[in-house]
Amino acid sequence: MQTRQPSDPALEDTTRDYMIVFRDSDVGRDIHANLKRGSPIERSCGSDSLSFNTDPDHPMFRPVERRDQSSWAAMPLDLMMGISKRQGDISGGNPGGPINLRETIGSTAGCPRTKKVALIGVAADCEYTKSFNSSVQAAQRNIVNVVNSASQIYEEAFNITLGLRKVQVLPGECPATPPASAPWNAACGTRQNSGPDISRRLNLFSAWRGEQNDDNAFWMLMTTCNSGPEVGLAWLGQVCINTASRQSDRDGGPTQSVSSTGVVVRTPQEWQVFAHEAGHIFGAVHDCDSELCASQANVARARCCPLTADSCDADGRFIMNPTSGRGITDFSPCTIGQICTAMGRNIVRTSCFTNNRNVVTYAGSECGNGIVEEGEDCDCGGEEMCANNRCCDPRTCKFRDGAVCDDSNEECCRNCQFASSDTVCRPSAGPCDPEEKCTGRTALCPKDSYKKDGDRCGNGLACASGQCTSRDMQCRVMMGGRLGGNDTESCDFSSCSLSCRSRSSSPDVCIIGMQYFLDGTPCVAGGVCKMGSCTGSSFGKEIRSWIDRNKNLVIGLSAGLGGLLVLAIFGCIFRRCRRPRPKNRKMAPMKVRSVPDMWTSSVPPDQYTRGPPPGPPQNIPPVYPPPAYSQTYGRGDMPSPRYA
Repeated sequence: MQTRQPSDPALEDTTRDYMIVFRDSDVGRDIHANLKRGSPIERSCGSDSLSFNTDPDHPMFRPVERRDQSSWAAMPLDLMMGISKRQGDISGGNPGGPINLRETIGSTAGCPRTKKVALIGVAADCEYTKSFNSSVQAAQRNIVNVVNSASQIYEEAFNITLGLRKVQVLPGECPATPPASAPWNAACGTRQNSGPDISRRLNLFSAWRGEQNDDNAFWMLMTTCNSGPEVGLAWLGQVCINTASRQSDRDGGPTQSVSSTGVVVRTPQEWQVFAHEAGHIFGAVHDCDSELCASQANVARARCCPLTADSCDADGRFIMNPTSGRGITDFSPCTIGQICTAMGRNIVRTSCFTNNRNVVTYAGSECGNGIVEEGEDCDCGGEEMCANNRCCDPRTCKFRDGAVCDDSNEECCRNCQFASSDTVCRPSAGPCDPEEKCTGRTALCPKDSYKKDGDRCGNGLACASGQCTSRDMQCRVMMGGRLGGNDTESCDFSSCSLSCRSRSSSPDVCIIGMQYFLDGTPCVAGGVCKMGSCTGSSFGKEIRSWIDRNKNLVIGLSAGLGGLLVLAIFGCIFRRCRRPRPKNRKMAPMKVRSVPDMWTSSVPPDQYTRGPPPGPPQNIPPVYPPPAYSQTYGRGDMPSPRYA
């Protein structure tokens, strides 16, 4: 048997066909068995071994600010990785340290109020298919069952259904060399062949996922190749990130490819391991166990989830326990509070979640799975889950008589009817994220909209990806705890990598973090950050950007120069008014030189009377032509004749 455990009962040999069926809850367990590290049958999660997941600057561990102290409360990892949806108003923020998980235990604030669907992709390597006698169909059916089982507890805890959008199962014959189209499809390591370990498979799979160009919430790789006791691995808080980023290993190891991915090794608790690794992708840390509880710093720094506000050890009873075990079917109240808080504060993304209507899934329409697929009006998840639903008929997945919508499934539905147009279906989350209201004509809330990147929203603050922030503020939130608090500022305006310094403790040291500034954050030459790069730069924009960054200086200089100009104008007017006017001089009378009357006739010389013109006058000396001459200019610039 491929998945037999040492604790399974021994079966008698018989020639007859038989089948044994039992539930996980039918099997007794030692409550401490899962906590014995080093046990030869222990199966554990290796996510804490990834340096990215334990980085102090990771959004799940970094210091945060309260909304009443800053309009920019938290930055989502997808946007820092070159990624946002919205932020929420979660009380209990501690400006001097990480989120206190004790304060959010059991809180569902931040989780969707109506059902959402997280569409996912699952791939299976050759070793996984080989474990089903190389039957691709059998492997596909098992994957569907695993996802359906995990989806049920996500819907109960977070009001989010996992919808299987795409399944890629490769043949059971492992290639000698993994193809470029599936570099993660390699045989397990043996004494003769050192195949990739589980961490290497995750890196290869993450790089591949970044090339898929889809909007799935995450991808999961199924395999049978474990690395020692590790049967699962996933990147923390990467849900809805559909790209892969390269991250340097803080411990000097190889560069890591980070994306919304995980690896699950086939075991008898396969669906629980799947739900566990998906929990990491949603932002959940491990539940506290006796070893983690030995250091109170693990709880104080949000490195593990305590059982209650007063008790640390979760006793291995929940899905996010570091080791797998039978009979575990629920998330702990602390994990529920952490994931809901992370979604509400936009520490993890939710932008890829879809409304539960006309969803296209891998298995096609299936009434009762909780997903409203094509051809269905509603789907409340079967008769047991629909017991109190007055809008949806669970047997037909059609609306009941008189109903036009389902309150449990749509934000703008009240008592099975469309909500009025003054109903707020998505409240404002800050000055850059206005509220949305129902239209009164549909049950769906309008698309979430933000103000334009760069719009002013406060003193020195501007909108970026729906958040009111600045480069200095992002540095204070992300690195203030490490560098000394409120005097932390940005130190490299030309880059979109988080570059910060402390004016008081280390003004000459610029620390570059693993994250990026939010998309829409201003950068050099009037550009804006997008996916970690400065785009749209130009000289003209740089001038406008400099003016915006130095607005007080510009206003002061403009006021000063304007005042000087006004004074100069008034001075000119004043001097003009005081200047003495020159007295008018009387002009000397002009001497008129008499001209001899050369005509005696009373008729003007250019006119004639009737008849022939008169003859020339008598006794008048002849008129000779004037002598030729040229003009020259002498003293006084008066022309003087020069005769030829």
